[in-house]
Amino acid sequence: MLPRDLQLPRRETKLLVLLMFIFLLCHSGPMIQTTSTALNSKMISALQGETVKAVCAQNINETEGLTITLRRNGNSELCYIQFGNYTIWSRNCTDLMNLEYNKLTKGVYVVMERVCVKQSGVYSCTLDKTLPPPVRMLSQSNFSLTVSALPVVEVSLASSSSIDRETTLTCSAWDFYPGDIQLSWSKDSQLLTNSTRNDSLFHNSNGSYSYISNLVVSKHDWNEFAQFSCQVNHSTLKMPVVKNLTLTQSGKVADSNLHWIPVILLGVLAILVAIIVAKSMKLRFKSTSQSSTERGLPETAETHPPQESQSDTIYSLLTHYPESTL
Repeated sequence: MLPRDLQLPRRETKLLVLLMFIFLLCHSGPMIQTTSTALNSKMISALQGETVKAVCAQNINETEGLTITLRRNGNSELCYIQFGNYTIWSRNCTDLMNLEYNKLTKGVYVVMERVCVKQSGVYSCTLDKTLPPPVRMLSQSNFSLTVSALPVVEVSLASSSSIDRETTLTCSAWDFYPGDIQLSWSKDSQLLTNSTRNDSLFHNSNGSYSYISNLVVSKHDWNEFAQFSCQVNHSTLKMPVVKNLTLTQSGKVADSNLHWIPVILLGVLAILVAIIVAKSMKLRFKSTSQSSTERGLPETAETHPPQESQSDTIYSLLTHYPESTL
């Protein structure tokens, strides 16, 4: 407790506390801003095979001795460029991953072509000023890339036993990401819930997943031309994929397109017959025209009357009018 003569009035005490609070707040401001900047990260989603373009640096006002380096998950550099005076001096990138400098926007962009699942991760772009030395970092930006992959769905007849008349159908979903997937079987549009299934999920070496479902079908479960369907749903699909397979009483797959083969063969045969008939008629007409041309000159000569018949006609007229003189 200070003596009374050293104590400040209550009003001045409040003012001093307020000034100290403002001072601490102003000095802690940059620390808070730096922390929020460091945690800032953009989320980018893409499908496997697409091209991704992201911002590395913006509003670069420096004009000389700059370097931008791209890294993934904090590891070694993937790509970097050195530039100055709005011109790129050197570049060390790949054909599928590159850094582009835009003079108009004064920004640098990373372009990744035909991305795959393995390229998912957190990327960082660091802008350093190298000239004049020493090297100092100007800015750093991060973005998180998640690459998804569509499932490739196939359905087939795996095996058929002639002893117990059991048949195994296989539905496969290949190379999808992420690993969550839904697969169901149905017979003639009716969902199968009590059938025997053997499902397996595999993690592929390229980072994607594959799912295989084997459905055991007994003779009691199917009839002539029963249609079995496999439905697959995944987060990358706009709507579920449905693959159908028709099983005959003999335990073989009936292709729904086979009944079109006779129709197609008859159509091709009809076209060939029409072509042959048209060509034969054309040849016959051509030969007939040539024959008529060869016989045309004699027939024309015979139609003209001989000169003697004209003389006979004049002579008969003279004899009929004896008084006329020429």
